Amino acid sequence: MDEFLHKALYVEETDEDIDFESAPSTGQEYLRRVIVESRKCEAVVVADMKGKKLKAQTVRYTTDSGCLPAPETFLPSKEWQQFQVSQFSCLRSRMAKHLARQKKQGIQIKPNINLPAGDKEKEWSVLCYGNPEDEEPSGTPPMLPIILSLNQFMVETLLEYNVQWLEETSFTQQRGQWLYALLAKLEKPLKPEMCSLIRTLARLCSTFRAKLTSTDDPLLAQLNLFICLVGRYFDQSDLADAMK
Repeated sequence: MDEFLHKALYVEETDEDIDFESAPSTGQEYLRRVIVESRKCEAVVVADMKGKKLKAQTVRYTTDSGCLPAPETFLPSKEWQQFQVSQFSCLRSRMAKHLARQKKQGIQIKPNINLPAGDKEKEWSVLCYGNPEDEEPSGTPPMLPIILSLNQFMVETLLEYNVQWLEETSFTQQRGQWLYALLAKLEKPLKPEMCSLIRTLARLCSTFRAKLTSTDDPLLAQLNLFICLVGRYFDQSDLADAMK
């Protein structure tokens, strides 16, 4: 094989025996050892693949999207889903036009309250939903000036906070209001991490929906709404409810 290999480094030839029991004392000696050892290797090596040593395939493919199925009576109609997507799209369009006009006129939108910094998760939780130590926690609703004043980084940060809080607690109408407002400001196309986040949101909503006991539950419409928006508006169709 040596005649087919180009030498990258010059190595002085020698007839001296190499003591492999001791450490090489020079770089030349180390390279000579490498050459001698490589000559002892077979030119072609074939692995002995014995069936008993092969492990069973562990990769499994599934088409399960992770959304829990809902009772037939809980599922929204095709018309309802189309209407909600249309309304949501119109809201986002109006918000975008309003922001463009304000920017053109040099007007900076400022909320009438001081907002916490992005890394102040606990302060945002108190602002949105009140202090849990209070007897009756009451937070701040997602008023338009607050939502319009948020840049995209803050929108994504607050969405991440809200989904995380939702994993740790229960769904409420107030949480639904904040989630809807933040989704309305979330820009498309989605970043991969935002895509993953809203998919988690849809799955959580399907879990909460599956625990409801009545079609009269006031949370049903909101839970259906988020599954619809994630699936139909944000193009995660594998998570959407069927069009019936």
